Parts: sequence; structure tokens; C-alpha cells
Amino acid sequence: MMKRKQLSITILAFLLLPALLTGCGSQPTDTNPVEITRPVTVSSLSEQSQPVQSEYLGVIGYGELKKYSFKVTGKLVLLNVHKGKAIQQGELLASLDQTDLSLALRNSQINLSQAEQVYQDALNQYTKYLELAKAGALAQLDLDKAKLDMDVKESTYQKAQLDVEVKQNALSDTKLYSDMAGYVTDILYKEGENLAAGYPVIVVRSQEQVINVGLDQTDAAKTKLGTRVKVKVSNFTGEGQVTHIDQLPDSETRTYNTEIKLSKEIPAEAYFIGATADVSLASGTEQGIWIPISAVMNDGEDYVFIVESDRAVKRNISLKNSQGFNVRVEGLKPGDNLVTSGMKELSEGMTVTMTQTAGGQ
Repeated sequence: MMKRKQLSITILAFLLLPALLTGCGSQPTDTNPVEITRPVTVSSLSEQSQPVQSEYLGVIGYGELKKYSFKVTGKLVLLNVHKGKAIQQGELLASLDQTDLSLALRNSQINLSQAEQVYQDALNQYTKYLELAKAGALAQLDLDKAKLDMDVKESTYQKAQLDVEVKQNALSDTKLYSDMAGYVTDILYKEGENLAAGYPVIVVRSQEQVINVGLDQTDAAKTKLGTRVKVKVSNFTGEGQVTHIDQLPDSETRTYNTEIKLSKEIPAEAYFIGATADVSLASGTEQGIWIPISAVMNDGEDYVFIVESDRAVKRNISLKNSQGFNVRVEGLKPGDNLVTSGMKELSEGMTVTMTQTAGGQ
């Protein structure tokens, strides 16, 4: 009897289930969720003209480079400098063995002393003959002979003087002095080697710090001598100006080598010849729509949000020149309300409440 009662209850529950499900499904649902509104700050855009910088990668250069050589042949006996040494104007760089030239100078000085004495004797003789000739006690022929002898002795004396001067100069040329302050970049010979006259021995660069950069044709045409430049080497910054622009492009890169001399130099320990430097070159002004870089977002393409009819509108843009924290863009127009704050919380079509700021940056 109990089993039949339980079976009846089960069947009744099964029959009532569709009604219960129908009753539950008839409850009202919310098909219109509340729209979210985001607060944003906007700036009304306008065309502006701003100075722009061209960014390049430069190379630390030598500046003025000078090769020092001896004017005479000889044996190198002293190198007074080493590679990388800072030197001052007038500093001794190197010297040759002076033994042979010292002996040659001494011999020339002896010859000069003898020639001077011979000339003085001939001069005295001519003076005496001249007095006798005036008194009528000497024939003119004898006077002429004395004059010729004196002239020959004088010529020999003058040649001896010149020879001494040449030997003195040669002896002086055995010492090599710097005629500018700078740094030794190379030494091409060792002590004990014999040198030929005129062959470079020591290479020195000036103290001026120079950066070389290859400008493209457009920037080379716009850049003038004296244009201000900022450079960065490692963590150090410097400033300078353009002092030279090549008139012919490099045959491989097709860029125009431009020399920049630094007036605000970087520390010497960071100035390595051939190292790279970031160069920021003032290249005139650009007219257009300038916006804060912070307003630009990217999802594979650069874009910003503007506000139209109180709704966020996504607008793709192209980035052009940058200057400081601002960038010139294409894809926007004057009068657009650019979202400058709160854009990270936006999506296309979202309603917004605006706070207006002045200007387009």
C-alpha cells in the first residue's frame, strides 16, 4: 500500500513539471541595460606651427687631424708621448739622434770662422790699397785685383754663414714639437728605427669635439651653417652647431656628411673616436595639427578618440614629426574635440561627459 502511494506522488510531480517550468519562464527579463557614461577631458584642435627636430645617428669624429713628421733623416731616439695622451701646444713629441748633425754643425762653424778671418784680411788689404790709390801710389790694376780678391773672399764667407744656418736648422729639426693642443691618436714608429724625412711619425687630433652625421637630401637642403644641434653619447649630453656640410653625397649612402662642433662638450672619458651619438638637429618649423603624444593609442594602428555628439569616436591617424611631448599628425582636422584624458576607458560609441581645455596640445 505504501509503495503505491509513493508511485502516485512521483507521477503527479512529473505531470506538474512542465507547468512549473512554464511558470518560471514567464517572469519578465531586463533587455535594456543602463548605458555607461565616461567623463573625459577634451581639447579643441587647431593648426599650429612648431619647430621640429630631425633625429639622426651620428659618429664621433677626429676633428682636425694632423700628421707630424721630421724634415731630416735620422734615428728615432725618443718618443715623448704615447697613444691617447693629451698634449699642449709647444710640447716635445719626439726627437732624432743629433750626433752626426752636431758634428756637421761644428765643422761648418769652424769653416765660417776661417772664412770670416780670410775675408777680413782681404777687406783690410783692399782698404789699404784704396788709400794708396787715392794718393797716386798704387796702380789701378793692383786696386782692381785687391777688390776682386775681397769680393771672392766675401762670397765664400757668406756661403759659410748660410751653411751654418742650414746645419743649425737641421739640428733643430731633430726635435718634433706640437703646434696645437690635442690628443695623440697614433704613433707610427718605434724608438731605434731609422726614419726618412717627411714620413708621418705621430698623428694628433685637435681638442675640439666633433660629431659627423649623414643628412638626407631634404634635411641637408634645409640645414644652414650655425644650425644648433643637441647630441647624446651614452648618458651624457652636449650641444654644438653645424660647421660644414659636404656638397656631394656619399656614393654608397647618398647622404651628405655634416660636421658638428660641440660648444658644450661631453666628458673626455665618453668621447671615443668612431662611437655613435644620437643627434637632434633643428630643421625648421612644420605647420599642421599637433597633439600630445600621450593621447595616441595603438592596437596595431595609431589612433585617438574624438568626441562627436557626446559620443567617443575612434579615429586612425598617421604620426609625422615629433617635438618634445607633441607630435604632428594626419587624420584629424581643426575643430575636432580630441580626448586628452580618460581615453583608456573608452570604446567606440560610448557616451561621454566633456571637460574642455584650451589649445590643441
